[in-house]
Amino acid sequence: MRPSQSQRQPHQGVFQDWLANPRNPKIQLTLLAFRCVQRIARAKQPLRLLGIPVLVAYRIVFEWILGIELHWNLEIGPRLRIYHGTGLVVTPDSRLGSDCILRHTTTLGLRGLTETGSSGAPILGDRVEVGAHVVILGPVRVGDGAIIGAGSVVTKDVAAGSIVAGNPACAIGRVGRDGQAVASVDS
Repeated sequence: MRPSQSQRQPHQGVFQDWLANPRNPKIQLTLLAFRCVQRIARAKQPLRLLGIPVLVAYRIVFEWILGIELHWNLEIGPRLRIYHGTGLVVTPDSRLGSDCILRHTTTLGLRGLTETGSSGAPILGDRVEVGAHVVILGPVRVGDGAIIGAGSVVTKDVAAGSIVAGNPACAIGRVGRDGQAVASVDS
């Protein structure tokens, strides 16, 4: 049984993110800062109050200047890999599994707000790969090992191991056990 994110060692995610993004200091520092502010935001009251300047600095540097919006309330599994990062927006209500890959100008967001609150946010399983310029909106579940092609707009659930692309996204293939595409929907 895997330990939950709250049961993991406090530094485990930081080092795993660092190693998952080799030769990319911007993303390494972004994820290190993300994991640190996450701990500050979840800390008990006196420490959280002392950490407010750090939270503000994080928002200014990483969200406003670098354009990478990873809110500290976001749940992200270990070993998140980000390519480029600029224009990346992930709503705080989203959840990402372990070993996910996100690329630049990607949005994981809400479809809108309802009278009762949020319309629901995307949930990505483990080992999900998201291409550049992808938009995933609403209470969408993306299954383990799925691949979402660049420029796709996803508004419906994606089955585990599926390859989807297009606007709107539709299945174009499957991922085999070795991680390679094994079949096209057309064949």
